[in-house]
Amino acid sequence: MDKEQKKIAVKSLKKYFEESEGVVVTHYLGLNSSELTEFREKINEIGSKFCVAKNSLVKIASKETPYEALENYFKGPTAIIFSKDPIAGIKAVKKYSDENEKFKVVKASLNQKIIDEEEFNKLSKLSSLEDLRSEIASYLLAPHQNLVQLLNAAGIELVGVFNNFSKKN
Repeated sequence: MDKEQKKIAVKSLKKYFEESEGVVVTHYLGLNSSELTEFREKINEIGSKFCVAKNSLVKIASKETPYEALENYFKGPTAIIFSKDPIAGIKAVKKYSDENEKFKVVKASLNQKIIDEEEFNKLSKLSSLEDLRSEIASYLLAPHQNLVQLLNAAGIELVGVFNNFSKKN
């Protein structure tokens, strides 16, 4: 990798750091390319970014970002997951690390706060942002749907009464 390519890589990584709501640092020692590809696809499905880069470049890119405190964790075979929806990213990483013992979570951060393993596990059990939005929408729509069903039922009963009355005459 020449100097220009390194500058481009740092610029790209810095952009990921700045645009992310959550970052998870992982180690992938022992995973083969098909396992990494499988995980990368799962991460892409939730709108997150899986990135393997030189630790020295990642350290430079993390400077002056909310994730600068993660600098000490960029050692060894490091892969980073950048997420706009941090809960979805944490859930995906947790699920994959539970399924594959070679994939290890090193540390995670939500903006400027580094979270420990206990917090990480708790967050992995929360609903994702998309799930929460759909729950809120269903709560907001439920009263309206009940009213429509009530009015519809009253109309159906009224039609039944008129129908029975017309059959009698």
